[in-house]
Amino acid sequence: MSLVKKGLGFSVGVAVGAISMFSYHELEKKLNPTTFPTIERKGYTIAYDTRGKIPFWTHEHLTEESLVKNADRSEMSFQEDPDLYGPHRSCLSDYAKSGFDRGHIVPAGDERFSKEALAETFYLSNVCPQHPEFNRGLWNKLENHLRSLVKTHGPLEVVTGPLFLSHEENGKKFVTYQVIGKNEVAVPTHFFKVVLAKDEVWSYVIPNKPASKPLEEYHFPIEKLEKISGIQFNK
Repeated sequence: MSLVKKGLGFSVGVAVGAISMFSYHELEKKLNPTTFPTIERKGYTIAYDTRGKIPFWTHEHLTEESLVKNADRSEMSFQEDPDLYGPHRSCLSDYAKSGFDRGHIVPAGDERFSKEALAETFYLSNVCPQHPEFNRGLWNKLENHLRSLVKTHGPLEVVTGPLFLSHEENGKKFVTYQVIGKNEVAVPTHFFKVVLAKDEVWSYVIPNKPASKPLEEYHFPIEKLEKISGIQFNK
């Protein structure tokens, strides 16, 4: 009897081991995890947050030449990004009746040097849910301000993105945020911009809500921004 048990134990062990090794090597061949793709566009670069269905960051190089108006925004419409894996995309219905604007992260006004470059700013991968008064108010003012700086400060490097910052309740810190639509698109609590002009660099952090303070009051230490954003800005 003992010989039979040992025999069974040995043969079962070999079978399980063989299956495990086979499965592992098959998975090695078939699984190739990818996250947060980085995509080069005509006028900007984007790192995309596949969980939140929004940009992680965008990067632009603004010059007087790139800001020349050769394309008409009225001819453009928002659309899904064909370069993204289907389950990672947001769609137009996510924003419908949500109460939020489809807020450009790379502004359409920055990319009018060609029709293709302008159209690429209308991909939903370049969009975040933004409070209407924020999007059409202080955020728009900041975008216009940076375009005007190109004339006085020369070319600008601009990195922009969303933030999800903590708040305190009863002595404890929490990060909470809303999601919208069937794809559960994340609604950022704040947005940031980092601007490099020649040898000068500065940054802004602004909450995603109506704001009326001067832009200068939203200046933010870049070292602290690197910590809370998880992004290192080479400067």
